[in-house]
Amino acid sequence: MTKCKRKLLPAEPYEIDALESWFSDLSAEGLHVQKANALFATFTEGEKKRLLYRMEPKQDGIFPALDESQNVQHKEKGWSFVCGLNRFYVYAAEEGTADYFATPEEEGAYYPDHLKKNKALNNRYAELLLTLLMIAGFIYITLRLNTYEWVTGSTSPVCNPAFLLLVIFSGQRIRGAIRLQSSLAAGEPHHQPTDWQTARLRRKHRFHYVCVIGMITFFLLPFLPNVFSFSDRPIAEVKQPLPMISLAELENNPDFYAVDSYYQRDGNAKEDWWEREANLVSSYPTFGSPVDLAYNQAGRIPNQTDALGEPYESVLWVEYRRLAFFLSPKEYLEELMEHYSSWYTDYECRTLEDTPFDYALLAKSKERTELYLVSGQTLLELRYYYGDADLTKHYDLYEKALKEMQ
Repeated sequence: MTKCKRKLLPAEPYEIDALESWFSDLSAEGLHVQKANALFATFTEGEKKRLLYRMEPKQDGIFPALDESQNVQHKEKGWSFVCGLNRFYVYAAEEGTADYFATPEEEGAYYPDHLKKNKALNNRYAELLLTLLMIAGFIYITLRLNTYEWVTGSTSPVCNPAFLLLVIFSGQRIRGAIRLQSSLAAGEPHHQPTDWQTARLRRKHRFHYVCVIGMITFFLLPFLPNVFSFSDRPIAEVKQPLPMISLAELENNPDFYAVDSYYQRDGNAKEDWWEREANLVSSYPTFGSPVDLAYNQAGRIPNQTDALGEPYESVLWVEYRRLAFFLSPKEYLEELMEHYSSWYTDYECRTLEDTPFDYALLAKSKERTELYLVSGQTLLELRYYYGDADLTKHYDLYEKALKEMQ
């Protein structure tokens, strides 16, 4: 069975002189490239036979179809197609085979005329201006974000410095490929034996890896402290203990019993109700709220009916949020209520005084009651409560839950 090995590229994909030399040196060690991408190449172990390699830029995009007629012409001159690598095709030939272009000028004639006219993209000042504009746009958008957008995660995913760096260095790769293509089209010589182990090549290439890893880490970091998946999970399966607020305690009725599902709608009277399982835990942390835990409950009281004569059913969604240190929970709730008032015309909210919390807000609509409590940077939100209980009568339950969260 043929063994395969993967190796990280020692240079950026547009550094074709270095990569061609790298492929040749490894073939002399018995490693022959089979496929490659912008990060690494896959080699098969075989005969220790030095081959020549040549990288040819693709002319019509990142994934164009291979020009079969050109491929045949290369093969007639001893060069066989090996694989694609980002914006390039890789060809190989026996050592001593002549280049399939006699001179750099002949190779330049092979490229369309429009490739010789990318002067704007090759200008160092245009590149600097583009970078400055991106940084200015990032700062402008970030400063305009309000607390609600940070907490709910409705911020644009591009509004972070790691993504900005990735765009800059990904753009640098694209510009590097364009510069190379323009250089080849202008008849400038390339495909020269090059030391692919130079510090300059490795430093530039590894810095790109650092930027990619940094961006991924930046996205994942807020979610690492949380053990919950984004999909709903039964409360019984959650290993981390939850500071539970029981719907039965709020109803204060010994005959109360939980049910497996309840009907919910998203605040729009025109939307149909849909069934949702109860007693599930979910989590959706964001940059503004790195800790976010929520669970829902549903239950009934036998022999009791609601105002419409239907069996009495109550529903409660409990959510805990711990906000980032630079955000104000009070501002978040005020902005949340502004959103609610724009969505629902029947919403009434008021600030509660004389509570044991730093800030308390009660919001009511025709169908449900919501209570928001703040202690430090932690919020306890009793959202989407459907029932007759007075949520302001159970401060002792909420205090205990908030203390367990801090």
